[in-house]
Amino acid sequence: MFFTELATFGEAPAVWVGQKCLTYQQLNLQVEQFCQQLPATRSLIFLKASNNLTSLIAYLAALKAGHAQMLLSADIHPHYLHQLCEAYQPNLLVSDGLPQVVNLQPPAMATDLALLLSTSGSTGSPKQVALSYTNLQANAESICAYLPIKPTDLTITTLPFFYSYGLSVINSHILAGAGIVLNEHGLVTREFWDTFRHHQVTSFAGVPHSYEMLLRLRFTNMDLPSLRYFTQAGGRLSVDRVQLLADWAKEQGKQFYTMYGQTEATARMAFNATPAQKPAAIGRTIPGGEFKLLDHQGMLITAPELEGELHYRGDNVMLGYTESVKDLRQFLPAKWLATGDLACKDKDGDFFIKGRLKRIIKPFGQRLNLDEVEGLLKSIGLEANVVGNDNALQVAYKNNNSDMDLRLWLSKHLGLHPSAITLLETNVLPALPNGKPDYPTIQRLFEHD
Repeated sequence: MFFTELATFGEAPAVWVGQKCLTYQQLNLQVEQFCQQLPATRSLIFLKASNNLTSLIAYLAALKAGHAQMLLSADIHPHYLHQLCEAYQPNLLVSDGLPQVVNLQPPAMATDLALLLSTSGSTGSPKQVALSYTNLQANAESICAYLPIKPTDLTITTLPFFYSYGLSVINSHILAGAGIVLNEHGLVTREFWDTFRHHQVTSFAGVPHSYEMLLRLRFTNMDLPSLRYFTQAGGRLSVDRVQLLADWAKEQGKQFYTMYGQTEATARMAFNATPAQKPAAIGRTIPGGEFKLLDHQGMLITAPELEGELHYRGDNVMLGYTESVKDLRQFLPAKWLATGDLACKDKDGDFFIKGRLKRIIKPFGQRLNLDEVEGLLKSIGLEANVVGNDNALQVAYKNNNSDMDLRLWLSKHLGLHPSAITLLETNVLPALPNGKPDYPTIQRLFEHD
């Protein structure tokens, strides 16, 4: 396992914190020292995690000592933290590298339970994805098999530690014996890019929101000679943005990978290594994974270009969901993970996401894919998020500077009666910590409007 083999990389640089570098040997020593502060009996640990050294050491120590842990934002609201403590009854709360005893009696837990991560990036929901030690190792191995991670590489943290995508970057680089610059500055700050250039970082990861912001900062005009490759996951980046970044990467002799995943699959399920050729594709499954498409009757789809629900299987698929301590005792993992995404594959075998199965409404009996409506609005330059129900299509939007009657425009293009369209102009479109739209909060905007 990647967390038990730290010392094998010896004096290779493991972690940079400012100007200070820890070798893998030194990191291993600090992890072992932290293990001594943890209970001797297998326990449940809550870790308030940031992109810093104390969080990394505590995370690796909990894994190495055989404990189960839930990763939380270091900024979690005390009310939400209290709710989670009530639901899960953890033994230990680790904050800023300091363990605090919460409960003495260890809960009954499945032996392979290693990690609990939020399903949505929200810090308040009790619903968690339960991941095993095997899940973490398998996903890290798959990522190292398709990304060109070298032991001499140096990545930089750009995403939250408690977010599956951000965590997978850390896990895969430790598995490869590569270096990590622990950074807590925002991706669009001068401090971030000063750090990037000072350490000659070779790769970084971003979600769609990250790249939208970077492109506004003229990312493609930057001189980044140390950068070898960069990755995007965490939601769908618009095709034109993918094409722009892919073309720039090709011109600069760099590599750009778009990826598809879910927390339920320990972060990654598919990757597209040639986005310049197929910017809309999620590509093929990661090594060791398998996709299948099922129609609405549960029948296997084999022909190209036919749409169905995407299912995935692999050693990285979760143990299951949990909502309280009683759910930790036993798991019956499903052989296939139903992603909830509608997809199709082309004649070459590359997969394309078409929308969310649950993001379908039927106002007046007319079936509408909310993701497709968002794409339609984006095509006319409108930043919007769309929710709704079978009574109304609800559109929250910002910066509408045109004189266009948006309700009539939508009515015309969707063939939907104007009375079934509700509009809400807002200064801010709510987003989760991982940059994805916060649809529950957006839905509540309409309830209170």
